[in-house]
Amino acid sequence: MLAELLVPIFLPGLAFLAILLVLKPEHRGRWSGLVGGCVLPLATLVGFVYEGAWPSSFSDWHRLPLILAGAGLLSAGLCWLPLGVQRWSAPLALGALAAVLGAFPDMETSDQCLLGLSVVVSVKWWMLASEATLGRLVGLGAWASCVALAPMALDGGFTTLMILSASGATIAGALVLAPQSLTPSGGGAMLLGVLLPLLAWCGCSYDYAEAPWWQWAGVAGLPVAIILFLDPAPSTDGHPRRPWLTGFIRAIFVVVLLGWLLQPTLDSLVAPTDDPYGSY
Repeated sequence: MLAELLVPIFLPGLAFLAILLVLKPEHRGRWSGLVGGCVLPLATLVGFVYEGAWPSSFSDWHRLPLILAGAGLLSAGLCWLPLGVQRWSAPLALGALAAVLGAFPDMETSDQCLLGLSVVVSVKWWMLASEATLGRLVGLGAWASCVALAPMALDGGFTTLMILSASGATIAGALVLAPQSLTPSGGGAMLLGVLLPLLAWCGCSYDYAEAPWWQWAGVAGLPVAIILFLDPAPSTDGHPRRPWLTGFIRAIFVVVLLGWLLQPTLDSLVAPTDDPYGSY
Protein backbone atom coordinates (compact mmCIF):
# COMPACT_ATOMS: atom_id res chain seq x y z
CA MET A 1 0.00 0.00 0.00
CA LEU A 2 2.84 2.40 0.84
CA ALA A 3 4.53 1.83 -2.52
CA GLU A 4 1.22 2.47 -4.28
CA LEU A 5 1.35 6.00 -2.89
CA LEU A 6 5.04 6.89 -2.66
CA VAL A 7 6.15 5.73 -6.11
CA PRO A 8 3.65 7.79 -8.16
CA ILE A 9 4.17 10.75 -5.83
CA PHE A 10 7.97 10.91 -5.93
CA LEU A 11 8.86 9.32 -9.28
CA PRO A 12 7.74 12.27 -11.47
CA GLY A 13 9.46 14.80 -9.23
CA LEU A 14 12.72 12.84 -9.16
CA ALA A 15 12.63 12.40 -12.93
CA PHE A 16 11.92 16.12 -13.35
CA LEU A 17 14.78 17.10 -11.05
CA ALA A 18 17.21 14.76 -12.83
CA ILE A 19 16.33 16.25 -16.22
CA LEU A 20 16.64 19.82 -14.91
CA LEU A 21 20.07 19.12 -13.43
CA VAL A 22 21.27 17.65 -16.74
CA LEU A 23 20.22 20.79 -18.61
CA LYS A 24 22.44 23.85 -18.60
CA PRO A 25 21.28 26.39 -15.99
CA GLU A 26 20.47 28.99 -18.64
CA HIS A 27 18.18 26.49 -20.42
CA ARG A 28 16.24 25.28 -17.38
CA GLY A 29 13.73 28.11 -17.29
CA ARG A 30 12.78 27.64 -20.94
CA TRP A 31 12.28 23.86 -20.77
CA SER A 32 10.97 23.44 -17.22
CA GLY A 33 7.34 23.87 -18.29
CA LEU A 34 7.56 21.29 -21.07
CA VAL A 35 9.33 18.70 -18.95
CA GLY A 36 7.13 19.29 -15.91
CA GLY A 37 3.94 19.15 -17.95
CA CYS A 38 5.01 15.82 -19.44
CA VAL A 39 6.11 14.13 -16.20
CA LEU A 40 3.06 15.15 -14.13
CA PRO A 41 0.68 12.80 -16.01
CA LEU A 42 3.22 10.10 -15.16
CA ALA A 43 1.90 10.22 -11.59
CA THR A 44 -1.55 9.23 -12.83
CA LEU A 45 -0.23 6.45 -15.06
CA VAL A 46 2.03 4.97 -12.38
CA GLY A 47 -0.84 5.17 -9.89
CA PHE A 48 -3.01 3.12 -12.23
CA VAL A 49 -0.21 0.56 -12.64
CA TYR A 50 0.23 0.10 -8.88
CA GLU A 51 -3.51 -0.05 -8.30
CA GLY A 52 -3.77 -2.67 -11.05
CA ALA A 53 -7.04 -1.13 -12.22
CA TRP A 54 -7.00 0.79 -15.50
CA PRO A 55 -10.11 2.90 -16.14
CA SER A 56 -12.64 1.13 -18.30
CA SER A 57 -13.95 4.40 -19.74
CA PHE A 58 -12.98 8.04 -20.04
CA SER A 59 -13.94 10.17 -17.04
CA ASP A 60 -14.10 13.95 -16.83
CA TRP A 61 -11.18 14.14 -14.43
CA HIS A 62 -8.93 12.38 -16.96
CA ARG A 63 -8.88 15.75 -18.72
CA LEU A 64 -6.62 17.04 -15.94
CA PRO A 65 -3.38 15.23 -16.90
CA LEU A 66 -4.16 15.90 -20.58
CA ILE A 67 -4.46 19.64 -19.91
CA LEU A 68 -1.21 19.62 -17.94
CA ALA A 69 0.61 17.89 -20.79
CA GLY A 70 -0.90 20.36 -23.26
CA ALA A 71 0.12 23.28 -21.04
CA GLY A 72 3.68 21.97 -20.96
CA LEU A 73 3.82 21.75 -24.74
CA LEU A 74 2.25 25.19 -25.16
CA SER A 75 4.60 26.79 -22.64
CA ALA A 76 7.59 25.53 -24.61
CA GLY A 77 6.38 27.45 -27.65
CA LEU A 78 5.44 30.55 -25.66
CA CYS A 79 8.93 30.78 -24.19
CA TRP A 80 10.29 31.66 -27.65
CA LEU A 81 8.12 34.76 -27.93
CA PRO A 82 9.50 38.23 -27.10
CA LEU A 83 9.06 39.04 -23.42
CA GLY A 84 6.66 41.91 -24.05
CA VAL A 85 4.38 39.69 -26.14
CA GLN A 86 4.71 36.71 -23.83
CA ARG A 87 3.55 38.57 -20.73
CA TRP A 88 -0.04 38.63 -21.96
CA SER A 89 -0.15 35.97 -24.65
CA ALA A 90 0.96 33.22 -22.25
CA PRO A 91 -1.82 33.74 -19.65
CA LEU A 92 -4.47 34.14 -22.36
CA ALA A 93 -3.37 31.08 -24.36
CA LEU A 94 -3.10 28.82 -21.32
CA GLY A 95 -6.40 30.10 -19.94
CA ALA A 96 -8.11 29.34 -23.24
CA LEU A 97 -6.66 25.82 -23.20
CA ALA A 98 -8.01 25.19 -19.70
CA ALA A 99 -11.42 26.67 -20.52
CA VAL A 100 -11.87 24.53 -23.63
CA LEU A 101 -10.71 21.21 -22.17
CA GLY A 102 -11.55 21.60 -18.47
CA ALA A 103 -15.12 20.30 -18.39
CA PHE A 104 -15.42 18.71 -14.95
CA PRO A 105 -18.72 17.38 -13.49
CA ASP A 106 -21.62 19.82 -13.12
CA MET A 107 -19.69 22.55 -14.95
CA GLU A 108 -21.63 24.69 -17.38
CA THR A 109 -20.17 26.94 -20.06
CA SER A 110 -20.04 29.84 -17.61
CA ASP A 111 -18.09 27.68 -15.15
CA GLN A 112 -15.58 26.75 -17.85
CA CYS A 113 -15.15 30.45 -18.63
CA LEU A 114 -14.48 31.09 -14.92
CA LEU A 115 -11.95 28.24 -14.93
CA GLY A 116 -10.19 29.81 -17.90
CA LEU A 117 -10.22 33.23 -16.22
CA SER A 118 -8.78 31.80 -13.01
CA VAL A 119 -5.96 30.20 -15.01
CA VAL A 120 -5.28 33.52 -16.79
CA VAL A 121 -5.00 35.32 -13.44
CA SER A 122 -2.96 32.50 -11.88
CA VAL A 123 -0.44 32.31 -14.73
CA LYS A 124 -0.04 36.09 -14.70
CA TRP A 125 0.48 36.13 -10.94
CA TRP A 126 3.04 33.34 -10.97
CA MET A 127 4.97 35.06 -13.76
CA LEU A 128 4.91 38.36 -11.88
CA ALA A 129 5.90 36.66 -8.62
CA SER A 130 8.88 35.02 -10.36
CA GLU A 131 9.91 38.47 -11.56
CA ALA A 132 9.32 40.36 -8.33
CA THR A 133 10.91 38.16 -5.70
CA LEU A 134 13.26 35.26 -5.06
CA GLY A 135 12.71 32.27 -7.33
CA ARG A 136 13.06 29.77 -4.53
CA LEU A 137 10.38 31.52 -2.49
CA VAL A 138 8.00 31.22 -5.44
CA GLY A 139 8.69 27.50 -5.71
CA LEU A 140 8.13 27.04 -1.99
CA GLY A 141 4.79 28.85 -2.28
CA ALA A 142 3.69 26.43 -5.00
CA TRP A 143 4.95 23.52 -2.92
CA ALA A 144 2.87 24.69 0.06
CA SER A 145 -0.27 24.97 -2.08
CA CYS A 146 0.15 21.46 -3.53
CA VAL A 147 0.85 19.96 -0.11
CA ALA A 148 -2.29 21.62 1.27
CA LEU A 149 -4.45 20.47 -1.65
CA ALA A 150 -3.44 16.82 -1.13
CA PRO A 151 -5.27 16.24 2.20
CA MET A 152 -8.30 18.12 0.89
CA ALA A 153 -8.47 15.71 -2.06
CA LEU A 154 -8.02 12.75 0.29
CA ASP A 155 -10.79 13.99 2.58
CA GLY A 156 -13.03 14.38 -0.46
CA GLY A 157 -12.51 10.73 -1.40
CA PHE A 158 -10.36 11.44 -4.47
CA THR A 159 -7.17 9.44 -3.89
CA THR A 160 -5.81 9.89 -7.41
CA LEU A 161 -6.07 13.67 -7.15
CA MET A 162 -4.31 13.46 -3.80
CA ILE A 163 -1.46 11.62 -5.53
CA LEU A 164 -1.37 14.17 -8.34
CA SER A 165 -1.35 17.08 -5.86
CA ALA A 166 1.47 15.52 -3.85
CA SER A 167 3.34 14.84 -7.08
CA GLY A 168 2.85 18.51 -7.97
CA ALA A 169 4.57 19.34 -4.69
CA THR A 170 7.60 17.29 -5.75
CA ILE A 171 7.60 19.15 -9.09
CA ALA A 172 7.60 22.48 -7.23
CA GLY A 173 10.36 21.15 -4.99
CA ALA A 174 12.45 20.27 -8.03
CA LEU A 175 12.04 23.84 -9.30
CA VAL A 176 13.39 25.03 -5.96
CA LEU A 177 16.37 22.65 -5.94
CA ALA A 178 17.49 23.28 -9.54
CA PRO A 179 18.86 26.85 -9.80
CA GLN A 180 17.45 29.16 -12.49
CA SER A 181 14.47 26.87 -13.15
CA LEU A 182 11.91 29.52 -12.18
CA THR A 183 12.24 32.65 -14.30
CA PRO A 184 9.64 35.32 -15.20
CA SER A 185 9.63 34.24 -18.85
CA GLY A 186 10.14 30.53 -18.22
CA GLY A 187 7.77 27.62 -18.58
CA GLY A 188 7.97 26.65 -14.91
CA ALA A 189 5.98 29.68 -13.75
CA MET A 190 3.43 29.07 -16.53
CA LEU A 191 3.03 25.43 -15.50
CA LEU A 192 2.47 26.35 -11.85
CA GLY A 193 -0.11 28.91 -12.92
CA VAL A 194 -2.07 26.20 -14.74
CA LEU A 195 -1.54 23.37 -12.25
CA LEU A 196 -2.89 24.93 -9.07
CA PRO A 197 -6.27 26.28 -10.25
CA LEU A 198 -6.88 23.05 -12.18
CA LEU A 199 -6.25 20.94 -9.08
CA ALA A 200 -8.58 23.16 -7.06
CA TRP A 201 -11.39 23.15 -9.65
CA CYS A 202 -11.15 19.40 -10.20
CA GLY A 203 -11.06 18.70 -6.47
CA CYS A 204 -14.03 20.96 -5.79
CA SER A 205 -16.03 19.22 -8.54
CA TYR A 206 -15.45 15.76 -7.04
CA ASP A 207 -15.43 16.74 -3.35
CA TYR A 208 -17.63 14.33 -1.36
CA ALA A 209 -16.62 16.13 1.83
CA GLU A 210 -18.28 19.26 0.42
CA ALA A 211 -15.62 21.74 1.45
CA PRO A 212 -16.63 25.29 0.46
CA TRP A 213 -15.32 26.58 -2.86
CA TRP A 214 -13.46 29.43 -1.17
CA GLN A 215 -11.39 26.92 0.80
CA TRP A 216 -10.17 25.31 -2.43
CA ALA A 217 -9.59 28.73 -3.99
CA GLY A 218 -7.75 30.05 -0.95
CA VAL A 219 -5.40 27.07 -0.69
CA ALA A 220 -4.55 27.34 -4.38
CA GLY A 221 -4.29 31.13 -4.63
CA LEU A 222 -3.29 32.63 -1.29
CA PRO A 223 0.43 31.67 -1.35
CA VAL A 224 1.13 33.36 -4.69
CA ALA A 225 -1.01 36.37 -3.70
CA ILE A 226 0.97 36.80 -0.48
CA ILE A 227 4.29 36.42 -2.28
CA LEU A 228 3.30 38.92 -4.95
CA PHE A 229 1.39 41.60 -3.06
CA LEU A 230 2.71 41.50 0.52
CA ASP A 231 5.89 43.56 0.82
CA PRO A 232 6.62 43.83 4.56
CA ALA A 233 9.87 45.80 4.12
CA PRO A 234 9.81 48.02 1.03
CA SER A 235 13.10 49.59 0.02
CA THR A 236 13.67 53.23 0.90
CA ASP A 237 16.28 55.72 -0.19
CA GLY A 238 19.64 54.69 1.17
CA HIS A 239 18.30 51.53 2.81
CA PRO A 240 18.77 48.31 0.82
CA ARG A 241 16.11 45.63 0.85
CA ARG A 242 16.42 42.52 2.97
CA PRO A 243 15.02 39.84 0.64
CA TRP A 244 15.55 36.95 3.02
CA LEU A 245 13.79 38.76 5.86
CA THR A 246 10.81 39.72 3.70
CA GLY A 247 10.73 36.19 2.30
CA PHE A 248 10.66 34.74 5.80
CA ILE A 249 7.77 36.99 6.81
CA ARG A 250 5.86 36.01 3.68
CA ALA A 251 6.48 32.33 4.42
CA ILE A 252 5.04 32.74 7.93
CA PHE A 253 1.89 34.33 6.50
CA VAL A 254 1.53 31.47 4.01
CA VAL A 255 1.90 28.78 6.68
CA VAL A 256 -0.49 30.47 9.13
CA LEU A 257 -3.24 31.10 6.57
CA LEU A 258 -2.96 27.65 5.00
CA GLY A 259 -3.09 26.08 8.44
CA TRP A 260 -6.27 28.01 9.20
CA LEU A 261 -7.85 27.03 5.88
CA LEU A 262 -6.94 23.36 6.38
CA GLN A 263 -8.25 23.11 9.94
CA PRO A 264 -11.73 21.78 8.96
CA THR A 265 -10.15 19.23 6.61
CA LEU A 266 -7.69 18.01 9.24
CA ASP A 267 -10.48 17.75 11.81
CA SER A 268 -12.48 15.65 9.35
CA LEU A 269 -9.53 13.36 8.56
CA VAL A 270 -8.79 12.59 12.22
CA ALA A 271 -12.46 12.19 13.21
CA PRO A 272 -13.39 8.76 14.66
CA THR A 273 -14.56 6.29 12.04
CA ASP A 274 -17.82 5.68 13.89
CA ASP A 275 -18.68 9.38 13.73
CA PRO A 276 -21.41 9.79 11.08
CA TYR A 277 -20.08 13.29 10.40
CA GLY A 278 -16.46 12.19 10.19
CA SER A 279 -14.18 11.56 7.26
CA TYR A 280 -15.50 9.66 4.24
